Amino acid sequence: MNDKEEIYKKLKNIRKIGVYVNVPGLGDMLFIIPLFRALKKGFPDAEVIFIGRMGREYVAPVLERCPYIDSMMEYDFYYPRDMRHHLKFILQMRRERFDLFVDTQRKFLPSLILVLGGARYRVGYSAGGVFSHFAVKTENRKGRHTADVSLDLARALGLEVSAELEVNMSGENLKNAEEFYTDRGIVKGNRLAGLITSAGIADKCWDVEKFGELARRFSSDGYRVVCFGAPEDQAVIDAVRSHAGIPLIEANYEGKSVLDTAAMMRWCEVIVGNDSGPLHLADAVGAACVGIYGPSLPARFGLFGKKTKTICLNVDCAPCSDERCEYRKCLAEISVDEVYKAAMELISQSKGV
Repeated sequence: MNDKEEIYKKLKNIRKIGVYVNVPGLGDMLFIIPLFRALKKGFPDAEVIFIGRMGREYVAPVLERCPYIDSMMEYDFYYPRDMRHHLKFILQMRRERFDLFVDTQRKFLPSLILVLGGARYRVGYSAGGVFSHFAVKTENRKGRHTADVSLDLARALGLEVSAELEVNMSGENLKNAEEFYTDRGIVKGNRLAGLITSAGIADKCWDVEKFGELARRFSSDGYRVVCFGAPEDQAVIDAVRSHAGIPLIEANYEGKSVLDTAAMMRWCEVIVGNDSGPLHLADAVGAACVGIYGPSLPARFGLFGKKTKTICLNVDCAPCSDERCEYRKCLAEISVDEVYKAAMELISQSKGV
């Protein structure tokens, strides 16, 4: 009997699986869905439960519409910092009688609490795998995409995996997107180019002046330009508009589901954006995407789709998280010409030109 057969023999009668994710951002949620997909397909009769908290409410619709997640158990190790909070969670886990815990985090104390939850089996890489019943191989972890690294947990269980991103939209989301554009005089077939001008970390952002020039170039080629973002990104969008000197269509999350935004993204011939959750959302819905990368590594946080291009200078000082960096040459030296050329190439490829 080989290792995979031995694992499957051990994992008979798995009926309830808990996956500890903690508090994901939009990109984190999209990157972890391939793991849920592998678990659900490997154990189709099991109830798969997301364990964590939606610290960012706009992420919740992605979880709620995911076909591989049956329910959610709310828990955040870091809030509140109260032993009664942790004890209550441990007792709740024990009542649920989990067969398998999948620990996606790498922190000792949260992993220890999962141990106390009483699942028959556990898989995880925290504390060198000391809490895991299965050997998790994580070769070249820092050189592989985050989504693929998470799939090492499924591989340890002998499951088939695919790192492809996906997001599940409803007919209502598609209808809302169509109404949004129709209200602005746009119908399918009109030329649209999207921009994602902000990111959760400001140091990942390309200059607004360059986004403005890029918007102006799209406009001169007959495209209407859509800016995607959250309400708190308004100041950045206003600055891009000022530098572009053209009208921009604003598609922020306020008053609508992030899945409506995902449906809006599908209307664009190309979307150009900073490394951010919205960029990965565009990638997940199959939009043609140009990603602008500076201090973060595309190898770990890059785009997956077939219709994507990545602009990254790979400077010697990247990756970094130095908020005091005065130069940001990793981003400052990326030209509008280079980004625009990549966008046009993607559009041509998509049309088969």
